[in-house]
Amino acid sequence: MKSKKILVLSIINIFLLLILLLKALTNGIETNEITSQTEELETDKIITQSLFDEWYHQDQLWSIDQFPGNGLNYKGHQYAWGWSYVANSLIDMYKATGDEKYLEILIPQVEYIFTQTDEKLGIESFSNTGLSLPAWSDGGHYTIGKFNYIYPVHTGMIILPILRFVDSVKEDNISRFNSKAEEFLRESAKSLAIHNHTNMWIDISETEGFYRGHPYGQEIVSEANKIGIPNRIFAYLAAAGMYDKITGGSVYTPRINKSLEYFKNYLLKYDEKSNSYYWSYWEYLNKESWEDISHAAVTIYGIFILNKEAGFTTFTNEDFVKFSNIVNKLVKDDQEDTPPKVMKYIKANENEEQTYFDKKENPYYYSVLRWSFLGIYDKKVLNNLEGVYLDLYHQNVSSSSALFSVASYLYTKKQLSD
Repeated sequence: MKSKKILVLSIINIFLLLILLLKALTNGIETNEITSQTEELETDKIITQSLFDEWYHQDQLWSIDQFPGNGLNYKGHQYAWGWSYVANSLIDMYKATGDEKYLEILIPQVEYIFTQTDEKLGIESFSNTGLSLPAWSDGGHYTIGKFNYIYPVHTGMIILPILRFVDSVKEDNISRFNSKAEEFLRESAKSLAIHNHTNMWIDISETEGFYRGHPYGQEIVSEANKIGIPNRIFAYLAAAGMYDKITGGSVYTPRINKSLEYFKNYLLKYDEKSNSYYWSYWEYLNKESWEDISHAAVTIYGIFILNKEAGFTTFTNEDFVKFSNIVNKLVKDDQEDTPPKVMKYIKANENEEQTYFDKKENPYYYSVLRWSFLGIYDKKVLNNLEGVYLDLYHQNVSSSSALFSVASYLYTKKQLSD
């Protein structure tokens, strides 16, 4: 009888323990869910349209409040590495919100920029050639005044957001902007054409090829008459691809396809450990020095635009997952580091003593946010970038790169929700 009582009590105790265990597990799951939701939503609550609008009007160079009214004379590199990021951010904000005010802001700026070409200002585009072309030279910036030169990357960076504006107007049938879109398309055609000459192209095989630098300025300009640097060429290719898409033509399409095949088949390397791609800054300078995350963002953005907006399919979703996996290893996942540390290069170089760097050590620190559009292919990208976004927010300093990063985040979230 006593043993039966003990057995019953034991069963009851076990039953009670199971209930307590189940309750603990349930609470743990609920807690994890809440934590996960909090982590997921933390950036969503602060990276907002209102933040973009606030920072945009704080910008001291490229907001509509400043430019073109500030009267400053800019060169090609300043439009390319400054204005173009803000202009693309306005296109992304339109795509994220549907608010046409972001397109409207661009119109007077684009109008002004097309009045500032070498051709319109009577500037010699390449020193000692007598050529004044419909694009924007650098004023000798990269050769310390020795040689004026029009870089294809600058033309591509400037023209890309202009053609994304044109494409948005036509795709969404925004009739009130139609006449400006047609005008901008005609002017863009002139600018793109100056880099598409026969002597600026090399066929590497029947299916592969790549652009070369202009022949002018050899021994002075690093890229002159040499096969192109990937990030510089893909900025140009993205603009050229948008042009063919909008016009329905194939002025650039054969060379774009060959360039994509060349990059995919010859320049890309594969890191099996992280299931990601990597490549060098320039095969003909130092092929074992992997590209820094800032210039590499230009490379990937060009390939992304060619695929997502211009319809070129050389790179598949599977390829973009491998590009996304670059981002997933760029930020150190260590809660002890707040803000997190970030790699300088898309793959650690052998001569580096460390792999991850804080923002004081890393000149490319915030450039990692310019990869956020790859969150379309892997949601972990935005999660992994959260710490850097939070730090950017707390810095509360507007810049062309910050505006691009905020707009890219919102654009990506919209793409994921559609």
